[in-house]
Amino acid sequence: MTLVLLLLSTVVALACLILERTRLDRHRRAIALVIAVTGTRGKSSVTRMLASVLREGGRQVLAKTTGSEAALILPDGSEQRVSRSGHPSIIEQKHFVHLGSSLGVDTAVVEIMSIHPENHFVETHRLIKPDLVLVTNFRIDHTAAMGETRDEVVSVIGQDIPHGARVFVPQQECVPGFRLTVAEQGGELIEVAPRTAVPLTGGGPEPTVSQFRENIDLVCAAARSLGVQDEMIRQGIARTHRDSGALRIWRYRPSIARTDCFLVNAFAANDPESTLLIHDKVMNALGADPQRCVGLLNLRSDRGDRTLQWADSLVEGGLSRFHLLYVCGLHAPALRRRLGRSDVVPIEVLRRTRPASMTRTVLSGIGDAGGVVFGFGNIAGAGESLVAHWREVGEPWEV
Repeated sequence: MTLVLLLLSTVVALACLILERTRLDRHRRAIALVIAVTGTRGKSSVTRMLASVLREGGRQVLAKTTGSEAALILPDGSEQRVSRSGHPSIIEQKHFVHLGSSLGVDTAVVEIMSIHPENHFVETHRLIKPDLVLVTNFRIDHTAAMGETRDEVVSVIGQDIPHGARVFVPQQECVPGFRLTVAEQGGELIEVAPRTAVPLTGGGPEPTVSQFRENIDLVCAAARSLGVQDEMIRQGIARTHRDSGALRIWRYRPSIARTDCFLVNAFAANDPESTLLIHDKVMNALGADPQRCVGLLNLRSDRGDRTLQWADSLVEGGLSRFHLLYVCGLHAPALRRRLGRSDVVPIEVLRRTRPASMTRTVLSGIGDAGGVVFGFGNIAGAGESLVAHWREVGEPWEV
């Protein structure tokens, strides 16, 4: 009797799985075009821009981001926060496909959310099955899951290429290993040349410091391949709503200062390579003196691997970019001990208090002659509260 019940349970379970697989495939076929956005940094920005551009071009688009603000972007451009009862799960992508089908959209743009290699494969090959894949870059992050070298990162992100997909990647990011992966999958690789988006400006202003040229190039190349005209691309990018993790700058004058200072939200860049590229871009755009730049490094308590990354990066020259460095988070004292006492750049542990108080403390490191507060590391926890405060007290600044 027990054996019969076991066999019956197994048959029922298999039948349910088959029915669910059939249902998911039916919903996926109902969406004419699915686009996946993968890579290390910039996925949310590219997803938002591309969805806005394709919507401007006349498509019915459902999009989903999983960055600082996990959100569904509906066909009318409105947004809904992705509600979660627990930790993020790639099963969300199954619900995304079902929603796209029920809304009758013809296009879905979705940010890949996986970290572990096996999840990358299941997410793309079994759940969303994209027709187009946009790859932003291959930066070293999540080292425990994705490896400590660029080649290892490439091999993990390469799992996001289903058979026969059309793949867009910045020319400067494309490496032989990735070309081989796309070829093995029978895909079509489009290497997007730098400044592909130049004709897009139409003689108008160049992208601002908070917009990354390579991301815009990627969006433009994909949109043009789908028949969207440059004017529609221009309007779509201009109307893109950015999330809270996007690079932003505010001008602010503290009561003790004789001139303005700038508060920079680069918290969501996360990995050292991306962050230091942003630092170069911001400092050049503001024409700021590194001796007037104070760093504020927010460390995430559950990412000890990233704290070690930061320790190595700061030792290897990152520290010299700042006049003074404040570090906050659970690992802050340990990071300071690991770096040792610096005679050139003082390192101070910043206790988490109210964001206004933390901001005053950090600004005291600049003095009354103005300068730059560069927030980086991670947006979770103190980063979120600081950004909310800076948004409230500062004046948005675009350069």
